[in-house]
Amino acid sequence: MVGLDIGSSAVKAVVLRRGRGGWALVAAGEAPVPEGSLQDGAAAEPTVVSEAVSGLLDSLRLKRARVAAALSGHAVIVKRLSLPAMSQAELNEAIPWEAEQYIPFDLSEVQLDYQVVGGDDDATKTSLDVLLVAAKRDRIDDRAAVITQAGRTPVVLDIEAFALANAYRMNYPERTDALTVLVHVGRGVTIVCLLENGEPVFTRDISIGGQIHLESVLRELGPSGIDDLTARRMLHGQMPPDMSADQVAAVLREASAQLVLEIRKTVDFYRATAPIEKISRIVLSGGAYQAVGLVDLLAGEFDAPVDVFDPFRRVTRSSRTLGVEAPGPSYAVAVGLAMRQEGDR
Repeated sequence: MVGLDIGSSAVKAVVLRRGRGGWALVAAGEAPVPEGSLQDGAAAEPTVVSEAVSGLLDSLRLKRARVAAALSGHAVIVKRLSLPAMSQAELNEAIPWEAEQYIPFDLSEVQLDYQVVGGDDDATKTSLDVLLVAAKRDRIDDRAAVITQAGRTPVVLDIEAFALANAYRMNYPERTDALTVLVHVGRGVTIVCLLENGEPVFTRDISIGGQIHLESVLRELGPSGIDDLTARRMLHGQMPPDMSADQVAAVLREASAQLVLEIRKTVDFYRATAPIEKISRIVLSGGAYQAVGLVDLLAGEFDAPVDVFDPFRRVTRSSRTLGVEAPGPSYAVAVGLAMRQEGDR
């Protein structure tokens, strides 16, 4: 199974093999996606995205790949419900009725799924906690078409936040903190996934990502003659001779503060209905996780340790692994997808 993370700036692919000793990395790599090719998670230019996917998988010698991909953005809704205890058959019947109350789309336009969370099969329990998931069918078709056009077979479609959680639980099985906040910072979207005792209980996609730092530099320093190319170089530490690093850092920290504010709103929204007083840990991943000031601001805002997610912490590598030599935190979603099996819910 190829875990394929289709992002607004790049597509990433991971292949894992599971053996007696755990997971091993078979291949990993990424390819750039031209700006504007994806908008709100949908392929605005399907052929361009498909060509990027095909080229990447060809380079990794994955000619006849079966693919697990994922969705995020406004076309996906995840809602936690508390329902009276009932049988599996009764729950299957109740879900569409519950969905009508919470899903702002016609149910004929969405694919519904659900997962019971928060515990065992204790027969004495009087209620069930359920994560209800709804995804727009047109967005599902869009993602499947991109993969098919790339000459591969889509077999699993997940939610990016859940893939992130799966990768985290595989790599950090010893962590069952009361409340962990996973923060995956992409170019245009930041995925926030809250885990209670290792299980996902709440997710939100924030429409702010690493792009906000570039926009802030252009807005605040553009009048000084900074163009787009120079601004991008500045994000990687290449300063023009007439610009101080401190001046740029102040602008970037302010941009990071905007993202931290949205993460705070997300956590507060969940805590308003959950008996959780303190965050145990924040775990950062994504292509823009190194944004200036982000770690310090998160640690200060939540009074909690901030770790960098290593999605290959419990994955062995060998000299035969194809692709990049040292894939890092930006591959977290792709790793979670690569763990999936055909037929998974």
